[in-house]
Amino acid sequence: MYLESPQKKKLAVLISGLMMNSVFTMAMAADATSSQPASDKDVTSLTDVSVKSQRSPEAVSRAKQQVAPNLINTVTQEEIRKLPDINAGEAAGRLPGASLSVDTGQGRWVNIRGLDSDLTSTTYGGIRLPPTNPVSPQNGGRAFAFDTFPTGMIGSLTITKTNKPEQDAEALGGTIEITPKAIPLGRDHFVEFRAGTGRQNSRGTGVTDLAVTGGIRFGGRDQAPAGAEGGTGLTGYGDKPFSFVGSLSYYKDALGTDDRRASFTDKAPAPNLAWSNMTQAFYQFHRTTQGAGGEIAYQPNADNRWYARYLYSGYTEDVVRDRLVFKTTGASTQNADGSITSGIKQFDKTLRYMREQVSLNVFQLGGENKVGTGKLDYNVAHTEGKDFRPYDTIPTYTSKPKNASITYNQADSSFPSYTVIGANPLDPNAYTLASYTNNTQTFLTKEWSAGTNYAMPTHFTGADDEEMKFGAAVRLRTNSHTFDPYTSTSVPGVNMAQAIYGSPITYYDGHYANGYNISQEFSRGLFANGTGAGFATDPAANRFAGGAVQQDNKEDVYAVYGQERLTFGKLGILAGVRIEATHAQYNGNASVPTSGQGFTGERGGQTITSNGSTLVPVSASNSYANVFPSLQARYEILPALIGRASFSSTIARPGFNQTNPAATIDAANNVVTQGNANLKPITSNNPDVSLEHYLSQGGIVSVGVFDKELSNYIVGATRFGGITNPVVAAALGPQSSATQVVTYANIAKARALGFELNYDQKYTSLPGWLSGVGTSFNYTFVDARGEIRPGESKQLPSTSRNTFNAAVYWEHGRVALRAAASYVGRNLLFVGANSSLDQYTESRLSADVSATYAIDKNFSIYFLGRNLLDTPHTITEGSSNRVIQRETFGKALMVGVTGKF
Repeated sequence: MYLESPQKKKLAVLISGLMMNSVFTMAMAADATSSQPASDKDVTSLTDVSVKSQRSPEAVSRAKQQVAPNLINTVTQEEIRKLPDINAGEAAGRLPGASLSVDTGQGRWVNIRGLDSDLTSTTYGGIRLPPTNPVSPQNGGRAFAFDTFPTGMIGSLTITKTNKPEQDAEALGGTIEITPKAIPLGRDHFVEFRAGTGRQNSRGTGVTDLAVTGGIRFGGRDQAPAGAEGGTGLTGYGDKPFSFVGSLSYYKDALGTDDRRASFTDKAPAPNLAWSNMTQAFYQFHRTTQGAGGEIAYQPNADNRWYARYLYSGYTEDVVRDRLVFKTTGASTQNADGSITSGIKQFDKTLRYMREQVSLNVFQLGGENKVGTGKLDYNVAHTEGKDFRPYDTIPTYTSKPKNASITYNQADSSFPSYTVIGANPLDPNAYTLASYTNNTQTFLTKEWSAGTNYAMPTHFTGADDEEMKFGAAVRLRTNSHTFDPYTSTSVPGVNMAQAIYGSPITYYDGHYANGYNISQEFSRGLFANGTGAGFATDPAANRFAGGAVQQDNKEDVYAVYGQERLTFGKLGILAGVRIEATHAQYNGNASVPTSGQGFTGERGGQTITSNGSTLVPVSASNSYANVFPSLQARYEILPALIGRASFSSTIARPGFNQTNPAATIDAANNVVTQGNANLKPITSNNPDVSLEHYLSQGGIVSVGVFDKELSNYIVGATRFGGITNPVVAAALGPQSSATQVVTYANIAKARALGFELNYDQKYTSLPGWLSGVGTSFNYTFVDARGEIRPGESKQLPSTSRNTFNAAVYWEHGRVALRAAASYVGRNLLFVGANSSLDQYTESRLSADVSATYAIDKNFSIYFLGRNLLDTPHTITEGSSNRVIQRETFGKALMVGVTGKF
């Protein structure tokens, strides 16, 4: 719901006053301390997962889920390491309700309950993580890229599906919380490590996997033994009040991918499957992922604790791509055998060499103190997500044969066959250097956050237990994109035969010849950073291209909330409300014609002009406030049978790419491409019902039904008319027909309705060695629909109707074996101008295995197999036989040793 302007101002003043004397809270992870179910009060009073018995990690996770007042799914780091998941997203994708999107051979984006990754929030120790990769599937640019975060840095991982008022409301799909590692309760030190190696089969390259975590309590001694007056018998608090936990992670591989793409002509009278171009790309990625983090804390007693925490994670990747492109003339003929013959306009052979440095930094200070009868906690944090590309260089060699043609047959859409007549696309002597481009760019998101919570017992009703909690928070975010390009206006007349090395490449499982690879060293020497002989460029055009995409955005979010937790015997209730006020400012540039149809507007001193257009600064702002009620009910039907019913409300703010008013104006064709600064945020009301039966050994059987009633869902849109920006209107001048505007728009209503099933059980009642057998399975069905085009209701983008994870495992004595499969159904990737141009990510089934042998209580050896089905990443247009991209990554095998002390 929205508040009017006077209410917004009063709310902003109220929040600002509250924030002057407080800093943000971190809600600490909670768990049960015994094999018996704990009450809701236990969840809020514990500061970490406490395990005094020798329970399995699955039992620890289930206990945390069982006592939670809201709906969550959680997994510990020890559970994560049972499968070859190398980042946090791959681990999250195995939980009920989540689905994983893969890019360059690793899991990158996580969707929850069928909603796009831009609508999911990710936190670390309660602090919201900024995006580290700006190119999210639906271009919102808010999703956290999980390939930045190695599993070695995770203590536990939790998906929250029904928000409590104390949680950030920007969690339309849900929230993925990554909890830092901690010293186990009852111990004063620990060390864990992992060292492994392996092989990526796609290019026959090596893998290195290293991780270590250690912690220690220090700073004093117990003055009396357990049982004596003043003695604790345990480490921690007054006897050793200081603690430090640190983690290091290092993962290196050189994955290769084989990629084939096609663009279709889509113009009559060309056949339906006629190519406008076809591309073969041979990739080599050299990625090093690193993580480092630590927490130092001071806890003199049970009532007071202060801490400082730092996290770095990220990767450096060198990308080398050799690509062969077939460009047709557009004239195509359907042959009697179903094949198609098209004329050849030209062949392009390109090399791309790029370095990408992706990083996440989190710094956090906070504390917890008993104040009166209640508990105060507070926190201040700074986060930074950065994608820096110091160079991205592409030399292109071109061959333009005469009277050449290509005949191709797509009966097998995975491996189309083709024959070229009248030219040899693999002959390097036929190619001459045609163009050279390079760019440096930085995507940077920074955020300061602060807030505080206070929880205290209350006695408003006759409840067995009551607690009130209230607080305030602020998030101040900036987002920028800078781009410094180089495009050649002339190049030296170099024949490609001078630039090649090695032998011709046959790739894509032996199906296609790709010719010689182009030498990166030769290309660097030839270009010499733009100073090489024969190279020239247009500096003004380069500055213009850089300014056209530059953005500087700002978004401030202020929040207050209050909630009450009540326990009436077996019934637990949590109710409350959160209010968030948002103010955003978007700055960019519009590319407008310098002269011509009616442009007389003020250019604000901007003088970057190129090719008849000038960059004009444009800006917009948006302010709004929202109220988010929440009601969660938990009923203990039996000690191990829990029923839940809840109502929660959440928000997803528009992405900066979607709202920035930067525009490209084509006055001659009466077309404007721009963001929509008037976009409203997506809001959702979320009823949930679930039934959970907790089994022994961490097993579970559960079913849940959910409904997300979405308002103002954002989709890509083409509209006619409605130009309100004065700069754009002046640049267009009088038009005889309504302007075509390619932008984003809100649709009034959408809905995501579905259910989840979850089953996990170890069959301990079976005789002998069979007692170690277990199976797990979770399935999610989502029907998410909205009016993606006027009058056309369809599945929402990024929504897979069917998702499941399945595993069979055997754990007996020192041996543990596990085989797992994951399935993500077909989903809409891109909304086209009509249904024939819609793009889809096809369904994907992947399989992994692991085997572990415990040498003794401290050391184990392991074997892991990733992507054993070599499942391709496939994108289609309109129908499943129109494949526009099919990419394979290959299998990976790893072995190593783990230790725990």
